[in-house]
Amino acid sequence: MSSKYEIHYSVHPTPKKPGDTTQTYHARQNIREVIHSERLKTHIADYTLITGGLFEMVMHTLKKELAEQLRMGKSVHLDGIGRFSLQIGTVKKKDAAGHWRTKTYTAPDELTARELCIDGISFVPDKEMMDAIDADNCQFVRDKGSYNCEIPRGQLLKTLADYCAQNGSFTRRAFQFLFKVSRYKADEMLTALVNEPYPKYYREKQGTTWVYRKTGT
Repeated sequence: MSSKYEIHYSVHPTPKKPGDTTQTYHARQNIREVIHSERLKTHIADYTLITGGLFEMVMHTLKKELAEQLRMGKSVHLDGIGRFSLQIGTVKKKDAAGHWRTKTYTAPDELTARELCIDGISFVPDKEMMDAIDADNCQFVRDKGSYNCEIPRGQLLKTLADYCAQNGSFTRRAFQFLFKVSRYKADEMLTALVNEPYPKYYREKQGTTWVYRKTGT
C-alpha cells in the first residue's frame, strides 16, 4: 500500500462583508515548497526517458504556443491536463489620495477598450488531472495557530529585505508564499506598505503583474 501524502492547511477568518455580524472561517492549503523548472527538469530526467534538453525545448515551445493561441482569442485545452483561457479586467487608476483603485462602471458604454486589460490566465483542470492526484492517498494535516495573520513589522521588513536581496523584487504571489496569507490579506498589507508616509517599497506594473521593489533601488 502506498503511503499517504500530507496536505497541510490552516484556518483563517473570512473577511466580513458590510452587514455581516457573524465571523466565519475558511481553510487554505499551506504550500510547503515551490518547485521551480530547473529542479523539475532534473527530477524528470532522473526518473523518465525525457532528457533535460528535451524538457527545456518542450517548455519553451509550449510557452510560445500558449501565448500565441490565447492572444488570438482562443482557449487551449491540453487533453488530460486542462483548459487555459485569458481573463480580462479593468485598469486600476490612482484616486485623489494616490491609491490605486478599480473604477465602478454604472453604464455599459463606459467600458471601452481603453478601460480593459489582461488580468491573468485561468486554468480549469481536467477530470483526469484531478484523478491523477488520487485524493484517497492524501490526508489533511492542520498547522495549528497559523490563522493569525498579524505579522510584526520588524519581521515583515526583514523578510522582504532578505528576499529582495536575493531576487531584486517580489510579487503579490511571492508575498503570499512568504507570509502564508490569503490574497485578500496580501493585497491589504501591500497597499498599506506602499502608501505609508515614507514607504520603503513601491510598485509598478509589468505586463499583468504588480512588481514590488525597495525605494531608492
